[in-house]
Amino acid sequence: MKNVFKIFFLLSFLCSLASFAREVKLIQITDINLTEQNAYKFEKTIEEINEFKDIDFVLLGGNNIANSNIDNLNTFTYLINKINKRCIVLLGSSDVYSSKGIDKEYYLKKVNRAKFHSKKPNYTFKKQGYLFVVMDGSKQYFKSSNGYYNKEELLWLDKTLEKNKNEKVIILQHFPILESTSKWLETAKIDEYKEILAKHNNIFAIISGHYDKNIETKNDGIYHIVTESYSKKGAYKIIELDKQYDFVATYLVRN
Repeated sequence: MKNVFKIFFLLSFLCSLASFAREVKLIQITDINLTEQNAYKFEKTIEEINEFKDIDFVLLGGNNIANSNIDNLNTFTYLINKINKRCIVLLGSSDVYSSKGIDKEYYLKKVNRAKFHSKKPNYTFKKQGYLFVVMDGSKQYFKSSNGYYNKEELLWLDKTLEKNKNEKVIILQHFPILESTSKWLETAKIDEYKEILAKHNNIFAIISGHYDKNIETKNDGIYHIVTESYSKKGAYKIIELDKQYDFVATYLVRN
């Protein structure tokens, strides 16, 4: 009965939006922290996602596996191969750790084999008039729950935004650049990131996770969408972006 109730309201929500000309529709799942214990639940969620017919891509938003564990990574890549849509996979604080044999190159190569995914942690792609910019911010040589966008990465972002100054940009990243009340989770040196953004006026939204909270706010003309943890609350978010009307619609689904 619970699932019927959820599906009824989900379908009602989607039907109510049908009159709007949404240009991009995606599903974001973040902080899956995949283990043997929750793999079955994630597989059931994949079955649910596969029922959607109008999703442009699925954003697997970082902290996809627990403990930088190779067995967890193998299970993760096996399961995402079951998703019948394009997948964008981000890196979080628990995904890569070189001393455990999983650096960024190895991780993304495994994902690439499963979903023909980019082998680079920073890259761009276009969809329906938007330029999507994928930012990394993860560390691979030592364990830390804090994200950090280094100078090289921020320089790449600055050049990318300048080169595409006539494009409307959506940034996809695991680590938010909003202030956090948790020193354990906060992103380091976010002022340096914000200085880059302040130089450009073409950023429409930043979509992230990591903070284990559901936050939606608009700062300096940029929509910030932060989605809570799948592993803790069983949630994923449907996000619709309307370029023509500068409009964002989101819906949080909890299993």
